[in-house]
Amino acid sequence: MIEEVASVLAQIPVEVWRKVTEKEPEWIHMLEFLEKYGFGRFAVLMLAAGLNDFQLKGKVEVAYWPKIREILEGSGVPDSPKDLERILSAFYRNERLPELKLRRLNRFLSSRLARKLWSTTPDEVAKDFLKIWHKLADTMRQGRDAKTITFAMKCLGIALLMARKTDFSFESIPIPVDYRVREFTKRLGVKVRDDEDAREFWNDVLKELRKSRPEVNMIHLDSLVWQIGVLSKPEIVSYFENLGLREVGERIAELVRW
Repeated sequence: MIEEVASVLAQIPVEVWRKVTEKEPEWIHMLEFLEKYGFGRFAVLMLAAGLNDFQLKGKVEVAYWPKIREILEGSGVPDSPKDLERILSAFYRNERLPELKLRRLNRFLSSRLARKLWSTTPDEVAKDFLKIWHKLADTMRQGRDAKTITFAMKCLGIALLMARKTDFSFESIPIPVDYRVREFTKRLGVKVRDDEDAREFWNDVLKELRKSRPEVNMIHLDSLVWQIGVLSKPEIVSYFENLGLREVGERIAELVRW
């Protein structure tokens, strides 16, 4: 199944992979703040929001990123990580698990890592991307493969892609496994006993895919799997038809079990 999935995905042109990533809610709702904040502040914002993207009040594309955008639009450009914490706290105070999320927000935005990233450049972040992953996990006192850590790194990677920076390594960072990713993996007939099974499968798919599409990384792959994860077969075909790749959609629909 790994080779079959990779073979189908290899038919997706590089420019379409970018379009897929641009359909992500964090891209749609956060892009305006890249220019408004400047890259360093924006990178810290994306990491902070990515770290608390769990146990939401509704769908992430409705209840999370648009709501954060509203809070940010009503505030000025933050002067420091602590100022950003003040702004975002107004949102997390009314979320599920508010005390936990406020603690996580404080832990990151009070950290040396956040202060260093505040004035960094896309080139510097791209160069140190994997080091930042390790430091982020240490800062949050979590494992490197924890879903919130890997998703936060995906958000940072998207920030780089928004800044037109593509020469950074995401290959060592596993796919952030959530319900949609788990469900789609099962629909392919893969036995998923836990999140590690799903991570291993998609890591193997990516390795195979990169033999012919070296420009594709886990950010692109996760964006696609997340977006089509719970779609019906006709909806999968329609999704790819809108990208001008109906045949690819039909082949993927043939691979899924239901």
